[in-house]
Amino acid sequence: MKNAFFLRVWVVLVLAAAAAFLIDCKSKGTSSEALLCHIGGTMRPAMEELVNNYTAKTGQKIDVNYAESGELFIRIDQTRKGDLFVCHDPFLAAAERKGLVEQWWYVSTMHPVIVVTKGNPKNIHSLKDLARPGMKVIFNHEMYHEMAIIPRMADKAGIRKALEANCISFTWGGGESANALELGTADASIVWNAVAFLRQDKIDIVPIEPEYHMQSGVDAVTSATFGVTDLSKIRVTISALSCSKNLEAATKFGAYCASDEAQKVWVKYGYAPREQ
Repeated sequence: MKNAFFLRVWVVLVLAAAAAFLIDCKSKGTSSEALLCHIGGTMRPAMEELVNNYTAKTGQKIDVNYAESGELFIRIDQTRKGDLFVCHDPFLAAAERKGLVEQWWYVSTMHPVIVVTKGNPKNIHSLKDLARPGMKVIFNHEMYHEMAIIPRMADKAGIRKALEANCISFTWGGGESANALELGTADASIVWNAVAFLRQDKIDIVPIEPEYHMQSGVDAVTSATFGVTDLSKIRVTISALSCSKNLEAATKFGAYCASDEAQKVWVKYGYAPREQ
């Protein structure tokens, strides 16, 4: 009788310990839990393929949330929810300054290119052509610090005043600028190579001459929010967030997105390789 009583107590204690262990594991996150990955809109096509490849390879479920990088940064800062953040410069620096980043990986690079209406009816072949009288150009808003590239390139080409006179509007993203060309609202814009790559069937791409590119150690902007941003190399990064409830799994996926295998996917979608 006494032994039966102690046996029942022992069973209850073992079950309680097992339940506590499972609850603790759940709070820390297990590989069966879905990761929440915040992804800047420009990076969506490449990340969709990487997410699908990784889930097929490992079984890890990944939920995705798409928006502009700046919007996502604000949302993560306010809610402190999510496991990973895919963005382009300068938002990694802002996230680090807020203590949101546990670890990050540099996955690819973006460069600016000129995009024009399909068929290039205005015969635009150089940066200086955007300053010709009567040209209608549209740009991403300069409040996104990486777009400070445009006035600096214009200064190098000696066309800043003429280019500003031809600017008919500002947008909040390169996709909007490209859409304006498709609709015939504008003749040309300057967007990231990856943005242009995805719209090659509807717009044409004109390279920007090397002499107008940003130079490392020379062309940079500084702000209280972002710190120093090197405009010569706009990086795409993926961060494991400090608020992650599944940091081990988040770290594994972040490392995968920066792997040699993943590099093929980034290049496939028009991104430039990582630079040293």
